[in-house]
Amino acid sequence: MSQKSWSNKQLKRLGNAIRNNEEPSADLPDYDEVMMFYNDVALKTQSRLQNLDWEPLLGARPIEITSRSKTLDTLRQKLQRKATLQLPSVQDIAGVRFEAEMTLDEQDIVTRAIAGMFDHDTKECSKDLREKPQSGYRALHLRLDLECRVEVQVRTHLQGKWANMYEAAADLYGRDIRYDSIPEDRSAGDEVRDLHGISERIAVIENARNRRTCSEISMNDFISRHPEAQNYESIQSAQKIAAELSLKIAEMEEEILYACDRLKNQFNHRQREKQEGQCQDS
Repeated sequence: MSQKSWSNKQLKRLGNAIRNNEEPSADLPDYDEVMMFYNDVALKTQSRLQNLDWEPLLGARPIEITSRSKTLDTLRQKLQRKATLQLPSVQDIAGVRFEAEMTLDEQDIVTRAIAGMFDHDTKECSKDLREKPQSGYRALHLRLDLECRVEVQVRTHLQGKWANMYEAAADLYGRDIRYDSIPEDRSAGDEVRDLHGISERIAVIENARNRRTCSEISMNDFISRHPEAQNYESIQSAQKIAAELSLKIAEMEEEILYACDRLKNQFNHRQREKQEGQCQDS
C-alpha cells in the first residue's frame, strides 16, 4: 500500500492548486501519488467488506462491492462548487459501494454492520438519503475515518440501478444535474424531471416491499407459534392479499428496471454521438 508522506497543510495547498487549475509547486505531493494512496485505502476497505460473511444477513443473494477514487476533473468541480471546501475534508475521494437486493430494513442492518466493523457509531457516521434524496439520488452513506476519509455507499439494487442511469445522464447533460440543476434545453430538462419521477416511484416500491416483508415476518412468526392459525379465514385472506401485493410490486419493479435500462442506453448512445461529433469538428 502507498504511504502517506504529506501533511494536511500540503494537501490543502494541493487542493487549492487543483481548484484554480494551477500547476502545483514543487514542494507539494504529486496528484497521482495522492490518488494512489486514496485508491489503496478504498481497495483495502472493499476487501474487508468482501471478506465478511454476509449470508446471515442477506442469505445467498449476490452482493456487488466496488471501489474507486475520484478523477481529477470531478474533484476540481467539487472544490470549485464549494469555495471553502479543503481537499483533506472531501469525504468521497476514496469511495466504496455496497449494492445488493435487500429491503430498507436490511439496508439499515447492513449499514450498522459496516459501521461496527470499523468501530464507528452508526448515528454519527451515517447519512440517510432515502427520505430526503439529493436530485433523486437515494442511498445510505457511511463516512469512515480510516487512514483517510472513506465514503461507503450502501444501495439497494433499484437505488443502484437508478444512480447508474443518472450518472449516464450527468455525463450527457452536465454534472450539475446532481445538485438540483435542471438543463435549460427543454427536452433535456423534461428527461431529468422524468428521472426524478422514476426515483419517487422507486421509493414507493421499496417502502411497499418493506412493509410487506415486515407483515410476512410477523404472520409467519405467529403461525409458527400457533400452527392452527393457518386454517383461520382471516389468516388465509391476509396471505392472499400479501401474495397479490408481491405480484404487483414485482410488476412495478420490472417496469422500473426496463425504463432505467432504456434510458441509460439512450444516454450512452447520445454521449457516443456527441463524442463522435467532437472528433469530427477537431
